[in-house]
Amino acid sequence: MLKILRILLAILTGSFALYGMLSDDFSYAPLMLLFMGGMILIMGIEEYKNNKKGLASLLVAVSLFIFYTSFETMLHW
Repeated sequence: MLKILRILLAILTGSFALYGMLSDDFSYAPLMLLFMGGMILIMGIEEYKNNKKGLASLLVAVSLFIFYTSFETMLHW
């Protein structure tokens, strides 16, 4: 289940990034960051399940920073 969700979030992130690059319209960048944060959070959960606690902690911390950046950007949207 987590793998399917991670792949779905990766596709959404890539789609928003590709749209921004091709159209030079970066108004959807906060949504791209939101989906990327979710993808990295799921990667952290998967690493935690594989008993790689150090890498899992790093991934969760990075995802929290990306969520903060996304929400901060949405406030100024």
